[in-house]
Parts: sequence; structure tokens; C-alpha cells
Amino acid sequence: MIEMVQRHKSAFILSLGLLLGGLLMAGESGAAASEPTQTHSGGGVTVKVTYLNPQSSEDARFQVVLDTHSVNLDEYDLKSLTLLRDGTGKTYQPKQVENKGSGHHRQITIVFPKVAPETKKLELVLKEIAGVKERTLRWDLSQ
Repeated sequence: MIEMVQRHKSAFILSLGLLLGGLLMAGESGAAASEPTQTHSGGGVTVKVTYLNPQSSEDARFQVVLDTHSVNLDEYDLKSLTLLRDGTGKTYQPKQVENKGSGHHRQITIVFPKVAPETKKLELVLKEIAGVKERTLRWDLSQ
């Protein structure tokens, strides 16, 4: 009987660990794809991205907020460090970037060419910000 309880306890602890690990990984990758706002933290910088017009047939617009207490964010040109990728792998470069703020707090609106109306998934990729090679934030538009 004791042996059976110990096996169930071990299985429970392993399951709990896998569940918590999966939740932590989901938070880092922006996997809560049905939400308009996704967040990624790393390298002392928090990046919060809101898909401003997911239901529109216009150009795709994203608001990016960069926040830190230790990194000078002025050196990052998001027009050259950002791309949009659809579910088929097609990539889009920003058409326009509007900057607000400086130093440790920046708010940037990034405009991409409109994506095909049948697009079901989008990824916004930010490269090389504060030592993080790539931050990918995802949206599932099929919901």
C-alpha cells in the first residue's frame, strides 16, 4: 500500500512540474495567442505588444511598449529589428514606425502591409533587443 501511494505521489509531482514548466514556457513565448496583447521579458527589458486592428482589412498595426530600468532603449531601431510573419511563412517588413518616449521607456507603433484576409496566424518577431536573439509574439486569428 505504501509503495502504491509513493508511486502516485511521484507521478503527481512529475505532472505538476510538467504543467508549471509548460505554463512558464507559454508566458515567455507569447503563446496566449487569443489575447490582443502579448508580453515577453528577457535581458532586463519587458516588451508588451498589442495588435491594434486584428479585425481590419487595413495595414496591420501593432503598439510595442519597451520598458526597462537598466538598458538604454534609444539604440534599438525597431524598423530594422522587427518583422511580421504569417502562418504560411511569408514575412512582411514594417512600412512605418512612430516613436514616443526615450531612454528606459518607449512606445512604438509599427505599421505593416495588410496581410491576406485568409491569414489565420501571425507572429511579430523582434530581433536582438537587450541580448535576446529573438522574441516571437503570436496571434491566432481563427478564434
